[in-house]
Amino acid sequence: MDVLINLMSLLLWTLIWALGGYLILASLFKIQRHEATLLGFGLGLVLQAWVSNLLARFFAPVTAFWAAAGIILLIGVLLTTLLTSWQSARKQFTFPIGYWVAFVLLIYIFFMIGHGLAIFDDYQNLPTTSFLAAGSIPPVFPLNPNLSFDYHYLMLLIAAQFMRLGGLFPWTALDLTRAVFFGLSMVYVFFLGKRLTRSMVGGWLAALFTAFAGGLRWLLLFLPGRALGAISEQINMIGSGLATDASLKLALSKPWAIEGGGPLAFPFAFGNGFHTVSVMEHGGTGMMGMTIILLLILTFRRWKHPGGVAVIAALLAAQALVDEIWFGYFLAACVIIALIHFTKQKDKPHQKIWLGLVFFVLIPALFALFQGGVLTGTAAQLLKIGSKAGSESYFSNAFYLRWPPAIISSHLGELSLLNPAQLLVALLEVGPIFLLIPLMFAWGKKAWRSSQVIYTILAVMVAISLLSVFVGYHGDAGISATKRLSLVGTELLTIFAVPILWHWLRHRPLNLKLFVVGMMLLCCVGGIVYFAIETTAMQVPQESYFLSSLDAQVESQYWDKLDRDAMVFDLIPPRAATVFARPLTSHSSWYETLPEYSRLASSLDPYALRAAGYDYLYLGAGEWDDFSETVQEKLSMPCVQVHYEVTGAKGDFRRLLDLRGCE
Repeated sequence: MDVLINLMSLLLWTLIWALGGYLILASLFKIQRHEATLLGFGLGLVLQAWVSNLLARFFAPVTAFWAAAGIILLIGVLLTTLLTSWQSARKQFTFPIGYWVAFVLLIYIFFMIGHGLAIFDDYQNLPTTSFLAAGSIPPVFPLNPNLSFDYHYLMLLIAAQFMRLGGLFPWTALDLTRAVFFGLSMVYVFFLGKRLTRSMVGGWLAALFTAFAGGLRWLLLFLPGRALGAISEQINMIGSGLATDASLKLALSKPWAIEGGGPLAFPFAFGNGFHTVSVMEHGGTGMMGMTIILLLILTFRRWKHPGGVAVIAALLAAQALVDEIWFGYFLAACVIIALIHFTKQKDKPHQKIWLGLVFFVLIPALFALFQGGVLTGTAAQLLKIGSKAGSESYFSNAFYLRWPPAIISSHLGELSLLNPAQLLVALLEVGPIFLLIPLMFAWGKKAWRSSQVIYTILAVMVAISLLSVFVGYHGDAGISATKRLSLVGTELLTIFAVPILWHWLRHRPLNLKLFVVGMMLLCCVGGIVYFAIETTAMQVPQESYFLSSLDAQVESQYWDKLDRDAMVFDLIPPRAATVFARPLTSHSSWYETLPEYSRLASSLDPYALRAAGYDYLYLGAGEWDDFSETVQEKLSMPCVQVHYEVTGAKGDFRRLLDLRGCE
């Protein structure tokens, strides 16, 4: 019965904001009928999440979630009543079965794949989702409550909504959220490709290329052994690349050393440390950023009422909570284009330009300063104030000018563009997508002349992204975070590759057309290989590599049930943080443990744990069996009480020990 109630609650909540999103879209924008319901669905989803983030500062999470959905519906109803009519709204409504079937099928496939994988920072995303669902909005750092976690968390907030309203576990809710945004982004790319090429085939090709396109690292396998060895000596592996092998040459013949994979290992040669292929977007933001980008592109300058610019402003503010780099580049591009307009067209009225700067730069920027996320934390650091009262920020940021210019790969490290060996590897890692840069600039110039300013803005963003090869980063996010400065350009080139080439190749020789098609197919090889491998995980679901079904049983009984100020000690810190939505003071970052935690972990003295502020100790059979007799005796003292225990096969168990008697 509880499952049915949760399902009906989730469906009703979804219907409310989806209907609101459709009514807002139909009232304010000129959209093709077959696009309206799916664009309205995505618009409603993003807007209600953004509003929820604001309301959750003042209300309990479930109340904020329902209120946000209601506000979106109310706005849609008011706009329909005041600006159009219900009769016209009904006439415009159409439900394209084929597109919706494709959308649902994409959700199913990507959800099933995600349910069998636990890759890309589950140790970070699951605890954060659990904390958001419990009402920590904006989130604190789950492994150190003294730190605010200024993260791009909007997609995790939606997962928290699914978790609370649907009664889902955090890993299930997160997989579902990623799947929804993957489905939306692929359908939206199809819409964009179809619009720009005026062809169904163009739409399908755009979606397929965006789904699978990546780099060409695997072509290194075709080099002579000595040449590859010489190149390998110039590469300093980092992250999971280093875990695979310190030598690039050897790593290319090995499985990718990554936690949480499926039944079959991913071959390292077909991976990419610069641009994550869309079908592998199982991280903390998934394809939500891409979805918002496409919503902006598909609705920009299509408003039939001035209220449409307010919707664009809200989408931009939401993007600041998903991809702050893209957000910053967009605002910078808008300012640059406005300055060019002021300079070249001095005698023309500038009212529209000033209006654009207010709604597309000033208002989103003001929201970004206080709504939470990376930019809020950065602003707080610059102003020397805490992003949350009584707390410090998790992240520290330090940018510097880099010379020589370099591309950053999260597997292969820093690849200098002035080192021939590293340059070759960098070009293969990025892939031939960079060859589209001149065509993107020409596209933007043509769009400027035809007043399609959104494409000009995107072309300027690509130019800004190119300059990032001269920028370095030092901070808690690690050197690999620097690649995000360049990814904006790569993502935009990937989205527009098919439409741009469709028009450019129209009157070109057949041989050139075949060459370009061949290059595009080569770009998709790695993505196709990884997609084929990840599908083998569809029938072997897992909670995560640090969680099991026993943890799920404990969570179903004790999630967010302990006292609000309770702390749970765990030798696997993300596990307790996820299961109970209660913090522990164990880390200064996701990768660095605190010395005091290490001392407590080595002794596991219940009196010392209690003195450090811990109320409970959570452990499993694996840890218990590894304890010395001395530790087992300490944890069997009379002051330690078994608060809850579940058992599984082969003697496995999870045990929550109450330490409050050990004063």
